[in-house]
Amino acid sequence: MTTDPSAATYTCVVCGEAVEAAMSAECHWCDRRYHLNQRNDIEANDCGRVWIDEQHLGLMFACNSCIAKESASESADETGASPKKARPAIADAPRARRYKRRA
Repeated sequence: MTTDPSAATYTCVVCGEAVEAAMSAECHWCDRRYHLNQRNDIEANDCGRVWIDEQHLGLMFACNSCIAKESASESADETGASPKKARPAIADAPRARRYKRRA
């Protein structure tokens, strides 16, 4: 007998309440679950955001806690209070060549 993974419940990292897998998302920064209403016909909590990242051409998910930390570090960086953590760019990573170079 297999269990349905969509019926799993998690704890929201932002508000601490229970959240079902179908009504949640996983934060790309902290890898924890948060409330995210993915339907227009149901009223529910949103403890984070989802947007289209133009650089990576994909959906980015982030909880309100990580968004607040990021905006705080950006504002501190503008004042010079703390150095901003450098994130590795995906484009800078070496890619394996899938074909042979022509002579």
